[in-house]
Amino acid sequence: TLFHLFIMLGNDRANDFWAARLSVSEELDSDAPPEQRRDFITQKYREGRFRLAHPAFSSQEELLKVRLTGLPSHTCREAVQAAPFIFSVLFIKNIPARWRPLQVCERGGAPCRCVSDSQVLLRLFCRFRYTFELYVASEKLLLFGLETADALHSWTKAIGQAATPLSCHCLLTREFERVGLLRYRAMLDPQQWREAYFVLQKSNLFVCPRNDGAAEDIINLNRLQELSITSEHENHEKKDILVLVEKGRTVHLQGVGRTDFSLWYADIQRAAGGKGNALREQQMSRSDIPIIVDSCIAFITQYGLGHEGIYRKNGAKSRIRLLMDEFRKDARNVKLRIGDHFIEDVTDVLKRFFREIDDPIFMAELHPLWQEAAKIPQKRSRLDRYKEIIRSLPRVNRTTLAALISHLYRVQKCADLNQMCTKNLSLLFAPSLFQTDGKGEHEVKIVEDLIDNYLYVFEIDEDHQTQIELEISLITTWKDTQLSQAGDLIIEVYLEMKIPDCCITLKVSPTMCAEELTNQVLYMRNVPAGEKDVWMTFEAIEDGQLERPLHPKEKVLEQALQWCKMADPSSAYLVVKRADPSYKSEIMKIGLLRCREEPPKLLQGNRFQERTFQIRDHKLLLLKDKKSIKPEKEWALKSMRIYIGIRRKLKAPSRYRHCSQVLLH
Repeated sequence: TLFHLFIMLGNDRANDFWAARLSVSEELDSDAPPEQRRDFITQKYREGRFRLAHPAFSSQEELLKVRLTGLPSHTCREAVQAAPFIFSVLFIKNIPARWRPLQVCERGGAPCRCVSDSQVLLRLFCRFRYTFELYVASEKLLLFGLETADALHSWTKAIGQAATPLSCHCLLTREFERVGLLRYRAMLDPQQWREAYFVLQKSNLFVCPRNDGAAEDIINLNRLQELSITSEHENHEKKDILVLVEKGRTVHLQGVGRTDFSLWYADIQRAAGGKGNALREQQMSRSDIPIIVDSCIAFITQYGLGHEGIYRKNGAKSRIRLLMDEFRKDARNVKLRIGDHFIEDVTDVLKRFFREIDDPIFMAELHPLWQEAAKIPQKRSRLDRYKEIIRSLPRVNRTTLAALISHLYRVQKCADLNQMCTKNLSLLFAPSLFQTDGKGEHEVKIVEDLIDNYLYVFEIDEDHQTQIELEISLITTWKDTQLSQAGDLIIEVYLEMKIPDCCITLKVSPTMCAEELTNQVLYMRNVPAGEKDVWMTFEAIEDGQLERPLHPKEKVLEQALQWCKMADPSSAYLVVKRADPSYKSEIMKIGLLRCREEPPKLLQGNRFQERTFQIRDHKLLLLKDKKSIKPEKEWALKSMRIYIGIRRKLKAPSRYRHCSQVLLH
């Protein structure tokens, strides 16, 4: 049997193992005498002097202890001891290390070959290059070894398709890292656990329904905002839950058992890790830019816009290296704080990231196009050519470049404070963005053009321009402002009243509406909403003297940014409370109101005057009297913000002194 096995394997294949470490000087000469041949054969096969080393064991004795454990018969044990380097029960491994026989049946119409428990599958011992794991319901983990990539793909595809519904089969035709059944729940229905099959392919996690059909959903792991483990008690048993937070939703995952959960967590964490050095391989923010870039920009925007010499002053090399390693290990969990991190270190990390990625953000292959564009003398033509080249960049390059240039545009807008004009910033960033020595004039000129003409090149509309100006003003004048890792504004929201115990800190994204904020505050404070309770978010100004309810669909951030126009922005805040149930939405069509305008324009003087107002065609009209047809002044209701309250310092008419006042903006 041994001779038939050697004949089947062939000499070349056997020598790949037995002569793996045989040097040219030690090779046996064809004219060697018998004694020398006998010594060489002993060294080669019995002592294993030249054999391929096992990656997990330092000596043959350690290897044999594992291989001989669990062999079913004394005869087989003696056979392995007699030829220890020829045979081993290898094909399937149980955890803990215990080699066992294999029972498999090949599917797809091919002949079925089974190996019973009383038999031992013997194979030539070598290091398996291709392996896959099989986790079964009995909490056992089985490791399979194969010799070719095609065999690995065929077996994993066949086993996967046999154990999963039809909705997974098309995904299993391609390479995948893991497939299996998991329990999951989404925040739309946080109490309901469901089951589905999940397929992990590179950085994508596919969710497939148990019934036959197409893939139900997909989660891009590189774009997760959070990946963490939490615990819950279910039937008096503590169970781990994997929390995946991405843009717009949160998904909780639970494994079949502890081992299954740990395996899924390790693979998902690895897939979401952003271990590569290319721009597209980084952990991404909700804006499709690397989190390391997003975090650094947010930190510098918050604390560094007024920092003199920003980006010119260098940080400490040891701290920069440590922070860079933290970002590369898991950028998602790096939290930049002014008390723990220095502005100079963060600015150097940002420049270093762009300098060390595999391909520059401007792309090396497009460098000649950039160089030609920089030589165009007409400014408008040169900028239009820049726009064409930017459109040809990959999406992640475009979004990241836009975010960086937007940040540098904000930095130079504060040049009076930080002494960093566009020219200075271009000289510092051009070498990193092009990954050159920075001596080329066109490189500096390109960056300078992009910063100065950011609004045109990146086609920023008027509303966005206004928001940028408000952000700069807010951050430079209101010191309490904070930005989250994702660039969202962090503000304090109060529940029912403005006291420290009722304060909640929230991240407010540009898309968050008042209704979302209200629900989130109630959820965080575990406040049950009664059937007759109507909770709303109110904007309070002048330390709560005046307030107005925000419309459920009104964008919270847009309103918060308006506070920077106030003399004291910190006097404004948001409060979530019950709406007055006695309020009725009846509209007064026409009537008299006492009013004054601030500063005095239409209504002269500081005294309140009695005037006639009418609501008609979604407008508030100021009339000379009730009989007037043409109004003296009109305001669109949609553009108005109405605050109700009592101003303590405002001298209202004596008979209205203790009445609520309506402030129209």
